Amino acid sequence: MASNVALYPTKNHRWFSGFGNIFSKENHQWWGTRKWLIQVAIWLVLINGMVLFISVIMPNLSKTEQALQTMSASEAAEIKATFVSQGLTYFFIMSGMVAGAGVAIFAQDALIGEKRTGTAAWLLSKPVSRTAFLLAKLAADAIGILVTIVIVQGVIGYFILRFGTGASLHVPDYVAAMGLVVMFLFFFLSLTYMLGTLSNSRGLVVGIPLLLLFLANFGNLVPVLAKIMPWNLITDMRYSPSMAIMLAKGEPLTFITPIIGTAVMSVLFIVVAAWRINREEF
Repeated sequence: MASNVALYPTKNHRWFSGFGNIFSKENHQWWGTRKWLIQVAIWLVLINGMVLFISVIMPNLSKTEQALQTMSASEAAEIKATFVSQGLTYFFIMSGMVAGAGVAIFAQDALIGEKRTGTAAWLLSKPVSRTAFLLAKLAADAIGILVTIVIVQGVIGYFILRFGTGASLHVPDYVAAMGLVVMFLFFFLSLTYMLGTLSNSRGLVVGIPLLLLFLANFGNLVPVLAKIMPWNLITDMRYSPSMAIMLAKGEPLTFITPIIGTAVMSVLFIVVAAWRINREEF
């Protein structure tokens, strides 16, 4: 005798089901196309092009050299040191603040674009968990940013600052400083991803990270907030110089609350994003 069997949808509790396939797909979009090359070229001009101009070309212009010849040795050395300091400051501002804006802009479509085109719904109809979908895209973008903005530009910037200007930069100290740049950029990448799960508005998703970057200019007005936000990792605050520049110069950090705050909030953003995407209708 035939019996009626009710079929019920089941949830796949394997959080990382399909991670490898999605990760490979996202990696191909970075390294199987010209995307990585375009990113390297853009940030080469924006970051190291200007550092080269400020730290190497300007001090060697004929007018600058003539002006330096009219100064005493100590005054000339001070002016040259200023060029080096400006180049170092510009390098970390561009690698952090400006690159942070770039990360938010190109990551705004990571989830919204696929939701609007129906790609997300199609992928999630396969044996792919939503958490794996989110983390695979996030990991691929994080690696792309790490290579094209941090590693490539960091290596080039080191040679410009170290050998082009004679700045005393020890490799371990410089690597530690670049580690803060990684934390800074990942904060804004994870924030943008979280916002992409909470809203379908591109304006909102990119606007909030850009607003936070802009508020770094007013961070000194709210010292408590400034001490936990990532701003001081890159830029000067009233209570502390740029932590990245301090590390690059081999100076000890006086406190680490911005590092802890940035790390905790980045993890929180990912947790919220994973929670939200598992409850979203596609």
